[in-house]
Amino acid sequence: MESLVKDFIEEVEAENYDVQNFGSSLAEIKKTGAVKALEPMVEMIVKAVGENKLAQATLTLTDADIQVHLETSVVNLPLRYVNAMKKMLADDDTLPVSIYSIIESPDVNVSSLRIDKVASADDFVSHQGDMAKSVAAWLDKQLDQIKENQAKKAEEPEADDAETKD
Repeated sequence: MESLVKDFIEEVEAENYDVQNFGSSLAEIKKTGAVKALEPMVEMIVKAVGENKLAQATLTLTDADIQVHLETSVVNLPLRYVNAMKKMLADDDTLPVSIYSIIESPDVNVSSLRIDKVASADDFVSHQGDMAKSVAAWLDKQLDQIKENQAKKAEEPEADDAETKD
């Protein structure tokens, strides 16, 4: 799947892409595994790509400040950053459409956003059976990073208190 940048930008600006929201909890993902929560998102993206449409699937974790997205795009930026895309892409270029995994959490990193390419849209569809597992492994890694960053934050006030006592 490819897209002329001009057409891609127009579709995104008009919000002419499939959107579906899913819910789960961090506790549920820990209990049953991330694959189960991600499979419906993968199916939704595969269906949209099969119809030559752009798409965004969002998983909101109800017991944590975490959102996970799968998005189709021609560049590794969330679709909502369309203005930045316009500045960096040439309208007359034709680019491959890929699927990106995005996690948003105040504790994932300094920018509160992590985005990684999962696969080209064509590979995502042709290897659909492996995609939920692949994204789940990525998500598990990001959740571990969030947990580690939260632990570091929890330790920081103690360090600040120790400095003020001296």
